[in-house]
Amino acid sequence: MNSKTFSNFYWYKKELQNICSQYGLPTYGTKAELTKYIIAFLNGKAAAKIKPIRNSRRKVASQLTSDSISLDTKLLDSGFSLNREARIFFANYFGVEHFTFRKVMGTKMREVEKNADINATVADLVKVLKNPQLISFDNDEEKTYQWNSFVRAFRKDPISKNYYSPMKVAAIIWKVIRNSDQPKVYTRTLVIENAELIKDFLK
Repeated sequence: MNSKTFSNFYWYKKELQNICSQYGLPTYGTKAELTKYIIAFLNGKAAAKIKPIRNSRRKVASQLTSDSISLDTKLLDSGFSLNREARIFFANYFGVEHFTFRKVMGTKMREVEKNADINATVADLVKVLKNPQLISFDNDEEKTYQWNSFVRAFRKDPISKNYYSPMKVAAIIWKVIRNSDQPKVYTRTLVIENAELIKDFLK
């Protein structure tokens, strides 16, 4: 397989990790990062010369408890991680019963790792939570969320209202293009071409 053929298909993260593991490539990273390693390898770069874009420095021997986390806690090399203890800390900090991590937090953590920003603290996570516009989502990682984009586009198309269980219909059509070299983008033509596969869901 060459890099062009590889890029024409949709890959799940676990599949990308398995490929990286099989060929001695870095296995830690986002889908976009893992994809870059594989494409570089397929383009002829030796596996030994393909280095991680970033290394995980969040986990250390002792994980932090919610009581030991503060706004001054470093995001790297401190034991801090977006886990249950961090969730409890943020719930207490914002005065809510339940706290859910936001996408901007994960994006900020990856940015910190990539830049090896040893000065970044929990306060920086609070800052992007309050000001999400500080985080740019125009990046390679966003482009890997093709399934999510596919579903959103299908649900916005009025034709989706002709079907029961539109998510199941989307999944059936997605499986067809996922296993092909077609662009992983929704168009109404896909509904028409695969009408036989989804006819049982017509209202």
